[in-house]
Amino acid sequence: MNQATPVIVATYAEIALKGRNRTVFMRKLINNMRTALKGAPVADIRHVESRLLIDLTDPEAAPEVAARLKKVFGIQWLSPAVPVNRAGIDAALAAAPDDLEAALEPVSRVACELAAAHRDGAANFKVATRRSDRGFALDSPAINRTVGAAVYAATGLPGRMHHPDLTVNVLVLRESVLVFCAKEKAYGGLPAGSSGRVMVLLSGGIDSPVAAWLMMRRGCRPDFVHFFSGRTAAEADTDKIEQLVRILADYSPVPLRLHLVPVVPYEMRAMGVVPDSHDMVMFRRFMFRTAAALARNNKCRALVSGDSLGQVASQTIFNLGAIAPDIRLPVLRPLIGMDKMEITAWSRETGLFETSILPYRDCCSIRSPKPVLTARAHDLLRLSDRMDLDGAVREALGETVRLDIG
Repeated sequence: MNQATPVIVATYAEIALKGRNRTVFMRKLINNMRTALKGAPVADIRHVESRLLIDLTDPEAAPEVAARLKKVFGIQWLSPAVPVNRAGIDAALAAAPDDLEAALEPVSRVACELAAAHRDGAANFKVATRRSDRGFALDSPAINRTVGAAVYAATGLPGRMHHPDLTVNVLVLRESVLVFCAKEKAYGGLPAGSSGRVMVLLSGGIDSPVAAWLMMRRGCRPDFVHFFSGRTAAEADTDKIEQLVRILADYSPVPLRLHLVPVVPYEMRAMGVVPDSHDMVMFRRFMFRTAAALARNNKCRALVSGDSLGQVASQTIFNLGAIAPDIRLPVLRPLIGMDKMEITAWSRETGLFETSILPYRDCCSIRSPKPVLTARAHDLLRLSDRMDLDGAVREALGETVRLDIG
């Protein structure tokens, strides 16, 4: 989006399917947009005929504003547009209904300028018109023909109705006609904060940050809990974890909380009690129990984990079922059906990948190399009592450090 334009058109998709509570989602979306655009040269955000129009005081800032808006969940498409006032067009059509070329000259002029700016080696083009205002005197085919003829005369590009290299869009609203070529896909989803708070178990790998991002796209506000080796957070060197949260905070209208929890309380009690074969699943049980307690203390309604079914030994269907049978909070696993290539693709798309692959000694990596594949819940409950898992959770919570990031 390198075009200097005075208006950016933001369209939404899923919010339009909401019923009587649609206004709640729209209010959150617009508030989140205003937060993302603080300090940007924006005059107003208007909800006009199922679209959000962002009026800029500096047309040159359109690329920067669009880049910020792309990280606002709930927006489906972004298009920098040039508005043409309807009053003159309506008056010309009323005075000379047959002289379409003269009446649409302001629209055609803008369309030719945009087509030339966005040509970029295109071999053909088409004009695509949508009339939000059905009361406009001309139908879409008539506008396409008239504006298309002008673009052809100005650029020499032939028209092509199906799969054109370049599309000039004309959107007829009640007060103006918007003309644009660029159309950038955003992330859609639901506005941040519309689906409640969740507690995300965040590791130092690729998976869990992507799981957090996907839940943020569904409108969740995440808190994060990370389990570190060592007795204090200062010893743990959690810079990488903080960087991951900072990247995710770019998609959030509010700062995000990171809870740093030591694993020593578990290790001291598990030693000599938990067999090596069950150490991994018992450690994950400790993490889930601690995360659930933190979730309740911070008014989070669910846990989020980066589990992908069968990806590693602790994520077999048996182990997933055995680790947390007594946790009453929902456990959301947005990656459960994805493979590593799909997860990595999302990690790259969201800007998390380069940080996720930095060296880091995750506490899960030092667990037993040959964990049980078919753990049973009653065995883990019995081991929990023997090692005093409740005591480990209480001690860990007492030594937790909280950071606000963003």
